[in-house]
Amino acid sequence: MAELLRRRFELSLAIQPHAESPIQDGDQIEAFLERTDPNLVSLCLDTGHLAYRGINPVELLRRHHSRIRYLHLKDVNPETRKEVVEAEAMHYPRAVHARLFCPPGKGEVDFEALRRILEEVQFKGWAVVDQDLYSVPFDTPLPIAKSTREYLSRIEFG
Repeated sequence: MAELLRRRFELSLAIQPHAESPIQDGDQIEAFLERTDPNLVSLCLDTGHLAYRGINPVELLRRHHSRIRYLHLKDVNPETRKEVVEAEAMHYPRAVHARLFCPPGKGEVDFEALRRILEEVQFKGWAVVDQDLYSVPFDTPLPIAKSTREYLSRIEFG
């Protein structure tokens, strides 16, 4: 599939480990990377989904930076994550509704350490600030976007 995408459409294949998907935990990510061709398949590092599943995104970036082409930047509220993990049966949409994710800099992801590693490895890929929100009022996203931009500027990220 990856070869076909590259040859026929000049596209590259990347997978994003995501909560409640077949590739969401550390062992699954490692197995995926071991079993795929690094010349054909890369990884989208989603800081929020990794942190939610108990994976340190900074360490994953450090170990596998050569396989990472895309970043989704989001943060995880540690108190909500603890509640979600303890509830065990809480499905992802309900966790998001409970505000599992929070603006970067207000949760447990170390964005300054992430930035330092990206600089060290001279990362040339894409990054998207991503905030999973379900059923929120129309005026909720704009203040989050503004505070995220201010925070990332203050720590000289991007």
